[in-house]
Amino acid sequence: MSSEARVTVLMAVHNGERHLEASIDSILAQTFEDFELLVVDDASTDATPRILAGYADADARLRVVRNELNLGLTRSLNLGLRAAHGRYIARQDADDISAPDRLQRQTAFLDANSDVAMVASSYVRIREDGSPIAVRPVPLDAIGIRWRLLFLNAFAHSSVMFRKDAAERLGGFREEFAFAQDYDLWSQLAWSGAVAALPEPLVQYREADDSMTATIAADVDDVDRISRDNMRRLGSAGARVAERVDREAAWHLLLAGTRRLTLGRAVAAARDIVALERAFARSERLPARIRLRRRAALVAHLARSLAALEARKGRRRG
Repeated sequence: MSSEARVTVLMAVHNGERHLEASIDSILAQTFEDFELLVVDDASTDATPRILAGYADADARLRVVRNELNLGLTRSLNLGLRAAHGRYIARQDADDISAPDRLQRQTAFLDANSDVAMVASSYVRIREDGSPIAVRPVPLDAIGIRWRLLFLNAFAHSSVMFRKDAAERLGGFREEFAFAQDYDLWSQLAWSGAVAALPEPLVQYREADDSMTATIAADVDDVDRISRDNMRRLGSAGARVAERVDREAAWHLLLAGTRRLTLGRAVAAARDIVALERAFARSERLPARIRLRRRAALVAHLARSLAALEARKGRRRG
């Protein structure tokens, strides 16, 4: 079955016994049946090998590749990518949970849109114990996705399905990035072809301090580098912004609120965001009416954020 599977669900795990069974169960219960689950066990020393062996004995759709030495997430993913049989690769981390119709919806979308290299989805943030925190919406079209990628990763790793050949043409996951390899590959795919996302939350993303994906927060330098490299994709104007922008202030101002910002930082970031949007509009060759509509919405958002920040500052002075 696995040699003919249309979809490979690719999972890499190191000492993931705590949530591994729930994650595997969510894949094996998919309404879409033409898949293999390929798990790269990155030299786990806990109960992970035993759990995987039990599933593999019971269900031929699960294959296990075992690393004798701990290679890290990025190299393990590339090993899995090379071993995958599927035309489409769906990522799944060992502590996340996929909705039953995730593979069906994403496969149908890629089948119907041959120009799209990658499709993601909204997701539900959950706590360590599985209780929900909030639904996290994501940009749905290529323009919105590329704009978001200028500042930070647009998607949960486990929410993405991509064409294997598109990733292979780019060399797979770049191994210089130990943790931000997903942000880097999504960026490369987004600027080399069409990408999209579905509005339905098809994944539960577990926010756990010791999860493989949570460790991306420990490597902010890589995230910062990818973000600025994406800005440089916009040409000389984008490169100038990339050299000077306070990236943390910019994404807080755009997406996370101004609570952590001083007014001076926020004003400087707002100016750079507007300059970056101009470069982005030129790079995307947006028609004038769309460019003006986007610019007006952006300026209005920044004005509201700066006004709220100024009001808080005034209350503190009072």
